[in-house]
Amino acid sequence: MNRNHLNQSSAPTSRRSAGSRLLTLCLAVLALLLLAQPFGAHAAAAAPKAYVGLFKDNAVAVIDTGTNQVLTTIPVPGGPDSLLITPDGQTVYVSSTGDTKISVIDTTNDKVTGTIEVGAGPYGLAVTPDGKVLLAGVVSTGMVDFIELPGNTIVAQVPVDTPHNIGLSPDGKTAYVASQSKTAPSLLVLSVADHKQIASVPLQQPPRSVVFSRDGKQVYFTQVGVNTVQVLDPTTNMIVAQIAVGASPHQPFFTSEYALVVSQTTNELNVIDPATNTVKVKIPVGKMPHWIATSADGDTAYVTNENDNSVSVVNLESNQVTATIAVGKAPHKIVIQPAPASDMTATMAATVSG
Repeated sequence: MNRNHLNQSSAPTSRRSAGSRLLTLCLAVLALLLLAQPFGAHAAAAAPKAYVGLFKDNAVAVIDTGTNQVLTTIPVPGGPDSLLITPDGQTVYVSSTGDTKISVIDTTNDKVTGTIEVGAGPYGLAVTPDGKVLLAGVVSTGMVDFIELPGNTIVAQVPVDTPHNIGLSPDGKTAYVASQSKTAPSLLVLSVADHKQIASVPLQQPPRSVVFSRDGKQVYFTQVGVNTVQVLDPTTNMIVAQIAVGASPHQPFFTSEYALVVSQTTNELNVIDPATNTVKVKIPVGKMPHWIATSADGDTAYVTNENDNSVSVVNLESNQVTATIAVGKAPHKIVIQPAPASDMTATMAATVSG
């Protein structure tokens, strides 16, 4: 009787234990599937998109940086030149120098969702790190417009004769505007919060492009007809060094490790050590390189080649062009979305391992 009693009572317990283990296993598998599905979808769409202004096509090309394929082109008004992308990667602003508008592109559907009327010949663009203020130089009005985002409302204007490109300090407080005035070329220094000019750096030749280093301690800029990159100390507004590069340097660009600048006549990408302000290596790219953007990790540079109708993809570890992307006529500026939030992967990994 005792043996039978024990057998009868232990069988349901055994079945319950097995059932519990099976339920636990099923729940674990279901959890992994639920985690894997969004992760897989995220991974498939994880590659940031690059946006390239096609000056002679009146369009913006959209590139999948994971496959180096053009996904679509977006029509915009004539002469798209300057582009910028907001820090969250959700919006691209495009100034069309042959029109009066700045186009607003939604990167979720890659369509123009609005325009900002600023006057004929909008050119250089910059956005504050918090994504709340857009600066736009407008040639016809001789103004830099301060535009409140996301309302796209002009809240202030500062006079700048023939504004070109704009460099913004890492803290978003100070803007250096390249003024290509025929009589007094200069870098004009603006206070972003106060909407006023606070200094001027007179130059012998018109400035082309201007950018701050990541730490804000150096300003690099280039000038028309000058085959060196000028290095400015923003605390004194004095030029402290000149970096010899190939003829007709255009846009400087800082990664976390290097400074980059294209030389348009020699068709090269110069890699500069900003600690010593010396050229580390010169990398051949396409004809008349115009602008640079890099991947979030700074290992890959994307260089637009205006006379090749292409973008060169450059591995900055091997210093070699690894791909050439045909994009359309006369590519000028390029911007790339920030990398997707990496903490999503870390969170999933912690969830699974925990």
